[in-house]
Amino acid sequence: MSLLFLWRRIHPGRNPLARISDRIEAAILVVGVVAALLGVPLAAAAGSEAYATMMARSAFETATRHPTTALLLEDAPPAQLGLDGTPSAGTARVAARWPLSDGSFQQGLATADLGASAGDGVTVWLDEADAAVDPPVMPLDATSTGVGVGVGVWLAGVTLLAAGYLLALRLLNRRRRAAWDRAWERFGQDSRP
Repeated sequence: MSLLFLWRRIHPGRNPLARISDRIEAAILVVGVVAALLGVPLAAAAGSEAYATMMARSAFETATRHPTTALLLEDAPPAQLGLDGTPSAGTARVAARWPLSDGSFQQGLATADLGASAGDGVTVWLDEADAAVDPPVMPLDATSTGVGVGVGVWLAGVTLLAAGYLLALRLLNRRRRAAWDRAWERFGQDSRP
């Protein structure tokens, strides 16, 4: 699509063939583009807020959780070989045993790579009460969440604007077709002997 075509689409100018519906369509398109551009700061604010929330969660979880090494009590399921002969990089929950802060040991399930053997060490995260928990949120996770929320909010807004434009275009085209039908009907009546 050439720039000249796009310019004529959004700016009918003084063209005597431009209908009111053409000018309305151009106005809707311009308003939609301006709204999409104004949506960028709003999407950035939403992404920034999500990032700040995740960073606060990361700081809290990093302060209240600590890693320890657990020894596997059994073998993990074997890794499946792919078509190219490389083993799959999956994980499985396997029985393991790890030390607690009071010197005792806890037994439970730990996440281990497929193919790990009994006696191998894996990392288990514990909270302040020595309960096994998920690893803390990392700053990279907070960054990706913030970017994802910002981009997602903007794309959702642009999608709604595009849907509104297409709906308006459909209604305008229906009006244009009705006007053509009326014009042809008048032409048919005028051309009768």
